[in-house]
Amino acid sequence: MTTPPLWRRGDDGSALGPQRVIHIDDAAPAVTTDGSTPTIGLTPLTSDACDYVVMTFTFPPGYCGVVHSHPHDTVYIVRRGQFLVDGEGTFEVGDLRWVKAGTPYGPERAGPDGCEVILITRGTFPPENGPPPPAPA
Repeated sequence: MTTPPLWRRGDDGSALGPQRVIHIDDAAPAVTTDGSTPTIGLTPLTSDACDYVVMTFTFPPGYCGVVHSHPHDTVYIVRRGQFLVDGEGTFEVGDLRWVKAGTPYGPERAGPDGCEVILITRGTFPPENGPPPPAPA
């Protein structure tokens, strides 16, 4: 079993003060520690000095993820394309999706043109993912 590469910020993260304007399209994308080309694009919009992860993720056309969960409530806002979640349906541009902490879901998929989604949750980048639920006995 090989260990997947770790994600890191493409820059030192956004400087944060008491108030901060974050320009989504100006943020530097994350890279992997082993220099491999990621299959999905992650762009952190806040630094680890923040109590929340705010990031965009970009899935290529037809991408399919894995069933997982997050340890904190998580909000998603679709910016481009269609974002599909098995058992939930299709989310379109402008749709907001909220998932309760610890709820397993997925897999997440991209529509035929790919998708870009903003994710907001507690913690630091990259956001924590819980394991998929155990297989039924």
